[in-house]
Amino acid sequence: MKILGIVCTPRVGGNTEILTQQTLKGAEDAGAESEIILIRDKNIHPCDGCFTCQGTWVCHFKDDMEEIAEKMVAADGIIIGAPTYWTMCGLGANFLDRVYPIAAAGKLANKVGAGIGVGALMAVDTAVLMPLRRFFLYSHILCVECIGAYARTPGEVKQKEYDMKSAWELGRLMVLFAENGNKYPEEYAGRFHGYVMKKYGASPYP
Repeated sequence: MKILGIVCTPRVGGNTEILTQQTLKGAEDAGAESEIILIRDKNIHPCDGCFTCQGTWVCHFKDDMEEIAEKMVAADGIIIGAPTYWTMCGLGANFLDRVYPIAAAGKLANKVGAGIGVGALMAVDTAVLMPLRRFFLYSHILCVECIGAYARTPGEVKQKEYDMKSAWELGRLMVLFAENGNKYPEEYAGRFHGYVMKKYGASPYP
């Protein structure tokens, strides 16, 4: 099984990147292969709304999104991580817009998905995780869970046991979900939040 992690943050070594790497580690420990893509290092032109992809499902821009799209189609699972600024960061929104052709063509259907949102305030859920859930739903990607973490300074999330354990468990869950015929294993059948708290005795609350 191949899990692709896509990091949509401009910060090098930021909290979103840390949690995505941790999620990939959980997937690797469960037996998957993994790869990470840093959107900040890619040349991705903003969607111009030309609609030329309608029917052909091919974007007229020739940039790094072509290679990323190929890797998304080839992967069995996709993790997308993005931070919150006023709303989802620009890199994340731009990336999701450009995924439209392959998503609308059904090329991502039945893959396993997971989302990661990071920010300093409660807007993490509304600004990042809700758009990611919609993306997974509309793309017919089977989203096993989306997790949010609250952190402001770079690397801060490393000091938060609950968030780090949640990310690792998220990667493991993706692999076990797929191996179980796209069904939640019994240990993950309840609330993911409660599972992590009980297993590790860790809490997201101060």
